[in-house]
Amino acid sequence: MRILPAIEEEIRRVIRDERAKDPLITVGRLEKALEAHFNRGFAYNYVAKVADKVAREGLVEIDRARIEERINFTRENYRMMREELLKIVYWSPETAPEGERKPAARDRIEAAKNVVMMDLALLQAEAAAGMYKRPIEEIAKTIHYEPLPGEVRIAVIAAWKRGGMLPATMIEEMVPEDHQSQVSTSSEIATN
Repeated sequence: MRILPAIEEEIRRVIRDERAKDPLITVGRLEKALEAHFNRGFAYNYVAKVADKVAREGLVEIDRARIEERINFTRENYRMMREELLKIVYWSPETAPEGERKPAARDRIEAAKNVVMMDLALLQAEAAAGMYKRPIEEIAKTIHYEPLPGEVRIAVIAAWKRGGMLPATMIEEMVPEDHQSQVSTSSEIATN
């Protein structure tokens, strides 16, 4: 018997609530809690399956939260280090504190390399965490196929006609009336 999505969501909520009360609850006790809540019986295998799904969803959410929290910490740390390195790269006597020596050229070059490497490392970490993934619907909207040029299209349709892959009514729908004769001519030339 198919369980409606709204009912299954309520079942998942009850399982989450019971797990919040007792993280070590058994499937048998979850089954009894569901039976008491819904006033009907549940199969042990079904309860075990849904409880496993709920546990996996929780782990995924926790992992995602940890990754984003860690990336935010890394960004802040990176920001502070980048500011200090840029002070070395863009050092000037006007902005330098009194008595500070000019950094050596190799130190400025090394600081610039480190800034670039840190930029790339942060970008790679964000990409690996999935922060730049676009939804599949948005990607599907960007896919666009260019139409075939007229001569190529007519040759392809004529080949399909010769092979018996297209009925005459379909050809009339696919090719404008002024090009119908070209399809027939292309088809006849290829068969001779």
